[in-house]
Amino acid sequence: MKRPDPDVPPAYDEALRIARDLAQDSDSLLPYSHRELENARYGQGFAFLQKIGTDRGEMDGYVLVTATGYGSGLLGGGRTIDTVIAEHLARAEHANRDIPDSELSAAHRVALEAYDAGLTRIDEMPGRAAIDAQTADYAEYILIVLRHSSNRGLSGRNILARNDFLLHSPDAGRRYTHPCPHCRRPAIHEERYPRSVCDDCRSRTTDRAGRRVTGFNTHLSGGMIAYYADTLDRSDDSGSREEECVEVTRTGMCFIDGHPATMEEGRFGGIVVQMASG
Repeated sequence: MKRPDPDVPPAYDEALRIARDLAQDSDSLLPYSHRELENARYGQGFAFLQKIGTDRGEMDGYVLVTATGYGSGLLGGGRTIDTVIAEHLARAEHANRDIPDSELSAAHRVALEAYDAGLTRIDEMPGRAAIDAQTADYAEYILIVLRHSSNRGLSGRNILARNDFLLHSPDAGRRYTHPCPHCRRPAIHEERYPRSVCDDCRSRTTDRAGRRVTGFNTHLSGGMIAYYADTLDRSDDSGSREEECVEVTRTGMCFIDGHPATMEEGRFGGIVVQMASG
């Protein structure tokens, strides 16, 4: 199922097809007309009602297919399809709000200027010497998150609007970035992973023979498996499956530009790549 495109709301026939895939019982699916949802400025889409079998018997449910996402769930206990739609539209408006300058700190403004200029780090900016170390550290962190966003086609302010946590003030005394131990570019800092690498170096991990590998969690609670990058996202419709790099999965040992590194599951999920110590 393809990802929603916020700039291209789904046509009804496409929304119905997606809703049938999402519904527990597609035969029970009924369109629910909602003028505001179908003509929304943001999050436009279509709603459907369905029946969902549970251990308490058959219950009312819904499916939403919109420009910003797909979802389904149960109704009842005061939660109606109109409530679900209203919550969805409120989130869509919030994610597309204009952020006034008064909500932005000096670090935010520096990071936005760097992002919108296409820079990859704060020290590439003219006048960087005038920025104090703490502000520069938090600005680097914000810039990394902006550049890592899946909404790269948006302006920096639009991405901030979709990620409220980035608008918080920095925690006093917390370190947000450190120089990548391989290339010295900024990397997001975590005390548990002091030798973690930047995104650019992470994208160049290989096995011992120099073949590109990428790590993934095996399930929601953790675990790691490494695949050869050239076997992912095949576009030739060959039906070939991803090829596991057993060496890296088993040992966690990988390489960046020929230098030893490690790949492991993060404490709270995700994959962490660090340069090997010593």
